[in-house]
Amino acid sequence: MELKHKLKQLRTDRNMTQEAVAEALGVSSQTVSKWERGLLSPDINLLPKIALLFKCSIDFLFDMGFAWGIDHRREFEAKLHGLHEKKDWIGVYNAWIEEIDLNPTTYKNYPDVMIHVFRKKLYDNGRVEKMISLAERAEKCCPNDDIRNEIYRIMLQICSEADDPKIKEKGKYYYQKLPQLRHSREVYASFVMDGDAYRTQLLRNMIYATDLVECSIRQLILPDMLPKEKLFYYLKAAALYETILDGKYAGFYDPPLLCDYLKIAVLYEQMGQRDKAEEYVHRIVCMLERHMIASEHSNQSKLLYTTTPANAVSTEQLCQNFLQQTIEIDELGEFRPILLDLQKRYNDYVASQNTKP
Repeated sequence: MELKHKLKQLRTDRNMTQEAVAEALGVSSQTVSKWERGLLSPDINLLPKIALLFKCSIDFLFDMGFAWGIDHRREFEAKLHGLHEKKDWIGVYNAWIEEIDLNPTTYKNYPDVMIHVFRKKLYDNGRVEKMISLAERAEKCCPNDDIRNEIYRIMLQICSEADDPKIKEKGKYYYQKLPQLRHSREVYASFVMDGDAYRTQLLRNMIYATDLVECSIRQLILPDMLPKEKLFYYLKAAALYETILDGKYAGFYDPPLLCDYLKIAVLYEQMGQRDKAEEYVHRIVCMLERHMIASEHSNQSKLLYTTTPANAVSTEQLCQNFLQQTIEIDELGEFRPILLDLQKRYNDYVASQNTKP
């Protein structure tokens, strides 16, 4: 779309007159009219003001999306990878902010920098205030409900850890913005969907609800509980996912159950029940071995909706991180040779997948 058409569309989409646009930008209405007729182009110094007024990027005005295409993303991800290898967490933060400033309307980038700030506890030097400003921008302008809700979810966690009472209060605001399960739009899916679309939504609802309940059960576990008490809750949490996954390939939804199995194995070791601990280590091995068998990927539970949430870390990366953490647990030291062998095979599998064209 040519610039003249885009300027007119942006104005009319916001129910603004040419006079209102002219007043906001400090030009005459005749100048705006000439822009929209293609008789005149905006002065380069006005482009940031135009982008701010219409809440878009300068690149959007000129259809420069290709500049942020595959090659750009690969370069950016390579840069992030290098910073992660050096454990330069501030560098990672700055890289994300630079990327967002370059293309502020790519709202799916916002949760990535927010989760980085949360995980690495980068709460100083005004970074929390910066995250709040990004959240406010997304709340006003982002058209994607899922991305906005993901931003609210991360921001309530960030703000809840702040020392500033005003920022803590902001966390409560984000919590209230998240839809409650019984009030969320999924409950009313039958009013707007039918057929396969409705069935797909029901499957989504089920896995979301399962994830919520499983997470809630684990949060009932207190640090001072006896191992036997903790085991009760972890077994119940695992049983939820076992029912849905039905012992089959689950992709992105395997890691939560893997984590439950790991906790169960450690608790059995602490209780002196080695055979039971070995059983759950064996379950971990079997689950991850399914990932390495291509034919198993189509062998999925009828109740599982295998969709990956927006901005989710890849299944392979989650599993690699899980394996590394598992190997480092002292209570499972006797199983370390088995786990090290599994880690090598899994890493080789991931590497082979990455080299495929």
